[in-house]
Amino acid sequence: MIVTTTGTGSSLDKLLLYHFLMVTAVALLITPLVTDNKFFELMLLVTMQIVLTCISTLIGISMGHTVSKRAASVLFATWMLVWCVHLA
Repeated sequence: MIVTTTGTGSSLDKLLLYHFLMVTAVALLITPLVTDNKFFELMLLVTMQIVLTCISTLIGISMGHTVSKRAASVLFATWMLVWCVHLA
């Protein structure tokens, strides 16, 4: 399988996965604040996920984003916050 890399040397599959997980985490943090309707929250998350991930990945590529240890730590901390918010 051919893996395409960006100008900074990061592989696009890692960048796409990182941005998908980050957008999902942010969406899960924001949706409970928007409305109390769980069906609306789910539909909003599903319909906006692909669009927001694509936009985020394109912005990351244009900025020369790489998945470093700091980026992975931020992603991990964001998902821990998602767990705390939804378990409380």
